[in-house]
Amino acid sequence: MKVVANLALCQGHARCAAVCPQVFGTDAQFGKVVVLLDPVPAELQEQARLAVHNCPEGALRVSKDSRSFP
Repeated sequence: MKVVANLALCQGHARCAAVCPQVFGTDAQFGKVVVLLDPVPAELQEQARLAVHNCPEGALRVSKDSRSFP
């Protein structure tokens, strides 16, 4: 599983990093999401999905391939 981030939508709330810090971080310059693990390991997929669903801006999505955010 892959997580795709839309940086144009990300507002830097960092809920994703709070829920799943092993997969999500924030950029030091702009405070926007950074996906740390690509692909997401099986043992972290449930937690990563929860983090995706907790994004208030909808800036994250789960993908099975490498296509970019629409």
